[in-house]
Amino acid sequence: MKFTLLFKESIALSIRFLKANKLRSFLSVLGITIGISCIVAIFTATYSLEKNIRNNVDKLGDKIIYVKKWPWTYGNGYKWWEYMNRPKPKIREYQRLTRDSNKEIIKNTAFYYEFSSNKIGSIHEELSDVKIIGVMGDFFEINKWEVFSGRVFNNFDLISGKNSAIVGYNIALNLFEGKNPVGKKITINGSKATIVGVFDYQGSSIGGSQYDDIVALPVKFAQRFARPNGSGSSPSIVINGHENIDINTLSYEVTRIMRSIRKIKPKEKNNFALNKLTMVSDSLSQTFGMIDIAGGIIGFFSLLVGGFGIANIMFVSVKERTSVIGLQKALGAKQIFILSQFLFESVFLCIVGALMGIIFVMGLGLTASYLTSFQVFFSFSTFTFGISIAIGIGIIAGISPAILASKMDPVTALRK
Repeated sequence: MKFTLLFKESIALSIRFLKANKLRSFLSVLGITIGISCIVAIFTATYSLEKNIRNNVDKLGDKIIYVKKWPWTYGNGYKWWEYMNRPKPKIREYQRLTRDSNKEIIKNTAFYYEFSSNKIGSIHEELSDVKIIGVMGDFFEINKWEVFSGRVFNNFDLISGKNSAIVGYNIALNLFEGKNPVGKKITINGSKATIVGVFDYQGSSIGGSQYDDIVALPVKFAQRFARPNGSGSSPSIVINGHENIDINTLSYEVTRIMRSIRKIKPKEKNNFALNKLTMVSDSLSQTFGMIDIAGGIIGFFSLLVGGFGIANIMFVSVKERTSVIGLQKALGAKQIFILSQFLFESVFLCIVGALMGIIFVMGLGLTASYLTSFQVFFSFSTFTFGISIAIGIGIIAGISPAILASKMDPVTALRK
């Protein structure tokens, strides 16, 4: 009970002295605020990036494999010279894979390819350098591309190669001045097509497919403008497994069929890449980890400067309150009472600085989420870590001045 009373009195005295020197207290807090802001902002940014990527991956599911020429993994072991000579996935390979696959393992298969530098026009506007994606099979069952208006391709569109198109949100906005374009005609590199759907707005989502600025066509129609295995095309086969199937089982099944199709000998390496959505998020997690370390180092030096500022202010405070310390000791104040005053003052300044830094970062994050399509996520553990670091800096910065004050001789202190 006695200790609690002394602690409350020391806190009350510390707050009174801080209020008496508001400008000095604010300047002391500012250094800590900047340091904590750096750390919390960088950790929040990397956490939000990773969270956005994983959310996009979760929308599609983790049972999806893309058969491509190039692997998605990068680094020192990336043998681009080997990958460059690989053949691109072909339509007949997609057809064989669809026909020969184990239907209890593989649920959906699709083929698609992309090519750029296309001209898309309407009666209102013409756009150049537009990306086109030609699709075949269960593309829209695998990739959860939602439509804002109209519909996706049906079997008749895909099999017949009908001149139909689905346009991205921005494409529709630019070509038809905000009006609903479904059922209207456009020209694609001089050929007419009918719009059957408009993709829902996606924005600058990270880790997912960007389809606001593309035009989707059935493969048979798209082949009028570019061959799937031409020099400017990027073809892929995409496979979706059943929910109860492990991703490794799915990989083994796809590898087995592709090696059979391409007649690869048992001891030869695969001449195709099996890319999984989790590979993107996992590789980026390592990058984010390095960014966190770099951000922590930058924030540490900022906090170090702030800590020196707090320590300097505390030494000045001890000198200014020397006579007060002497009077307190003359009236019977213990060393722990004097020490706790200055130590609490130092820690309190750092906590206030940390809270100001966190509030500042939250304000920036909420503003960014409101003004842009990028969603900022906040982590309670990041905030807790920032406050913990601030408390540690406060203890380190304040312990020496607090000990100096607590060990003062009362007679000498009263004479000053």
